[in-house]
Amino acid sequence: MYPNPANPSSFEYPYNRLLQISGTLSDVEMWKLGPKTLDNDNDPCIMVIKRGNASGLTVGRLNTIRSFTRLYFKGKPGEMSKEITVLPRNYKSHAFSEPGDSGAVIVDGKGRIAGLLTGGTGATDRIDCTYAASINFLLNRMSEHDLKPSLFPSLNA
Repeated sequence: MYPNPANPSSFEYPYNRLLQISGTLSDVEMWKLGPKTLDNDNDPCIMVIKRGNASGLTVGRLNTIRSFTRLYFKGKPGEMSKEITVLPRNYKSHAFSEPGDSGAVIVDGKGRIAGLLTGGTGATDRIDCTYAASINFLLNRMSEHDLKPSLFPSLNA
């Protein structure tokens, strides 16, 4: 979670080894990264983690790369999905995700949900990109269809 020793980290290792998940990372924070956290190449990033079914716990760098998908259906207005991109922690790291990790929750060092893992490009000799749907995009789409998701359900309810 410390990509560049010159930058402060938002991550504090929990004494019980369980990161408390609460809140969401806003799209503005994800898409307009500030200069506070820089990776090894001095590019802005947000360090994120996920526990995938196939790859287990991995650390990655959410950055400014975006993927846009447009869907067109006959007689209906077009819809667009904006995917966020997560790269491996550094050039020595393995891929952030593997086949079978789809649906994993991606969170930042403060425990805020950034998105849900949707897929990846697969490892190559030079780069590996993992794509995730922004949690705010998903919540907005669900709300448009009168669905009321509960990200943090209470066991007492």
